[in-house]
Amino acid sequence: MIDENFYSLRAPISLSELAANIGSDLPVPGAGDDMIERPSALLTSQPGSVTFFANKRRKNQLETARATACLTTKALAPFVANTGMIALVTENPRAAFARLSHEMVRVRQNNSHASKIHKTANVHPTAIIGENVSIGAGSKIGAHCVIDDSVTIGKTCIIEPLARVSFTVMGDNCHIKSCAVIGGSGFGVVEDAQGVFNIPHLGRVIMHDAVHIGSNSCVDRGQLDDTIICKDVKIDNLVQIAHNVFIGEGTMIAGHAGISGSCVIGKNCRFGGRAGLADHITVGDGAIVAASAGVMSDIPAGEMYSGIPAMPVKEHMRTVVALKKLVKK
Repeated sequence: MIDENFYSLRAPISLSELAANIGSDLPVPGAGDDMIERPSALLTSQPGSVTFFANKRRKNQLETARATACLTTKALAPFVANTGMIALVTENPRAAFARLSHEMVRVRQNNSHASKIHKTANVHPTAIIGENVSIGAGSKIGAHCVIDDSVTIGKTCIIEPLARVSFTVMGDNCHIKSCAVIGGSGFGVVEDAQGVFNIPHLGRVIMHDAVHIGSNSCVDRGQLDDTIICKDVKIDNLVQIAHNVFIGEGTMIAGHAGISGSCVIGKNCRFGGRAGLADHITVGDGAIVAASAGVMSDIPAGEMYSGIPAMPVKEHMRTVVALKKLVKK
């Protein structure tokens, strides 16, 4: 979702112009006059948007894709055509889509709306508050914080000194400790014939009530959809939460953990220190990830995984015992 409180869309372009920009032919006669208003994620795409499909492993996302056009490769074009979307073939769909996104969407500048700060909120005089910011009753903003344009902060939140919050909608009773960065752009790069460049991040961070974020932790905003932190999630110091991550209610994540992009974490999960997840991993409700585990595949609900690569803890312990015996021999 591209929130127009944070971003501005450029004028729509015709499908024929878009195809010419990426050097692709239009496979559907007469479709060139269709207008493209915005880029969108494949899974949640709607008519009037352009998306991309570059990995067969994401084929299940085509079931709900409704974009007018989809950038893809020659090999994957038949999958796209079967959905009714118009397949625009290009050698590097991801790079072409990133460049299109950069041209079609900009961070909103010069927001003319005054900020709404409740009279009972306590904002330190050294804090920098952008335009169109909303700060709820009883919230406290510490020294030298930066709250960027259009951020919403709920009631009785605490933002400790030197934290920065941008592209974020925050619920009530949240606590952000010193030097945390919420809503920064994620780590995404792509390479094409023109070189290596950063993928634009056009989503938000959505924080529900009673979320705790520790010092020097980072929660990146989504690339196109949102990064979502649900109610009562507690995140320790020095934790990295990447773009498009979803974290369910009551989950706790200890220090130095790292959650890669597009992971889905269920309710009431527990992560030990230095645990790490590869991208697009799903962790079921109530699962436990042991300290220093390196998770490279999905974890079922209620299971405990440990080791590198992470596996069920009993299996990991048997492997450790077997290895010790082998060394002794």
